[in-house]
Amino acid sequence: MPSKAKKKKAPGSKTPGRGLAARRLELDFPAKMVTKPFIYDLVKKFDLVPNIRRANITQKFGYIQLELLGSQAALDKGIAWLIKQGVGVEPIVKDVLES
Repeated sequence: MPSKAKKKKAPGSKTPGRGLAARRLELDFPAKMVTKPFIYDLVKKFDLVPNIRRANITQKFGYIQLELLGSQAALDKGIAWLIKQGVGVEPIVKDVLES
């Protein structure tokens, strides 16, 4: 008899177009955030898929350009959470990720 248990998808298995949205963001964060795993927390708490395109992290600051994929509600909540954590969040309006 086949199991009726719902199979859990592997992380990162989301595909655009199935009620999912993508946001390209620029994150700036201070020295106190450099050692914190906030990208991991963002992924786990809000079920988002990150695609880090560019990053520069030192002991004094951090800068990340990334694309986040997830439901619109999860993206909105995740971005609000980042801001609450002290991360500067700006949308990327030009296509700098492809350069």
